[in-house]
Amino acid sequence: MSTPESLGELLTISGETARELAGADQSAWNGGVVATSSAMLGLAHWDGTLYLDREAILEPLQHLYEHAGEYHAPPVLLAYKESLATILHEHAHFLGPSGASQDAAREGFLKLGSRELEEGVTEAWAQDHLDEYIHRLGIDKVAPGIDSVSSGGYYPAFVPAVRDLTTDLDARNGYPPGHTLATLNRQTAAGQFPVLVDSLYNSTRLPTLEPPGATTRSTLESLLRTGVSHLATYELTSPNEATTKSHLIAQNLLTHLNQQIHTAESTYTALSGLATPRPTAVTSTPTTPLRPPTRIPELTR
Repeated sequence: MSTPESLGELLTISGETARELAGADQSAWNGGVVATSSAMLGLAHWDGTLYLDREAILEPLQHLYEHAGEYHAPPVLLAYKESLATILHEHAHFLGPSGASQDAAREGFLKLGSRELEEGVTEAWAQDHLDEYIHRLGIDKVAPGIDSVSSGGYYPAFVPAVRDLTTDLDARNGYPPGHTLATLNRQTAAGQFPVLVDSLYNSTRLPTLEPPGATTRSTLESLLRTGVSHLATYELTSPNEATTKSHLIAQNLLTHLNQQIHTAESTYTALSGLATPRPTAVTSTPTTPLRPPTRIPELTR
């Protein structure tokens, strides 16, 4: 993919570059970009259109190309970088697995906890991959020194909790750091909670312990959705308070999840033992040979 030489060329390849970077199967972006003047810096609309604020996003990038190759003060470079961070964030909202639809994504987005989870996942992933995105677009050559400034990011009420949850799931499952976050980022809002619940449930012994029809999986999903939805309480507070409360909510949620998992594992382990009682010892000589007791294999995680 060639390095863009204008804002128009940048926008044209911005979506496919984000999709390739994320490793997603598809993007719902229709290629359309609309300049806006509103309180929102960017918006990934359900119809596939990308809305970007003219003054805060598009004009800094237009300035970038008008002064390509020049050296700039850190505040100018930061304006460039935050504009690109918004574009990457919004493109991440469009990502999904093969066959995913925007209608299903919109329906999923309205469910409890889904908005908080998707915004947190999208922003955390975009923060982690912004520099690589810039390099793939060749912006580091157009704006020398852009690597030296750091973009602060958004959603401090959501991102810390998402990082805590996904880091915990990476550790539970033996995944490399960032695996769960990247996996969730490749899903739409319709698929993120199912993936989250599967990752948590399958990291336990419950798949080999629970009988068909057990409700632990749905209980874990309910705990996750309710806990994540509480993050919205601190969305409009100061960044420092939002960050602190976000970590606290995540840690409390993980504690409750661990308690539920421990209780379920203990219950089904006990029931499994009751279902296979030890054979009664024989003290007299039997008239017919006894069938050797069936060896019950140990349950493994």
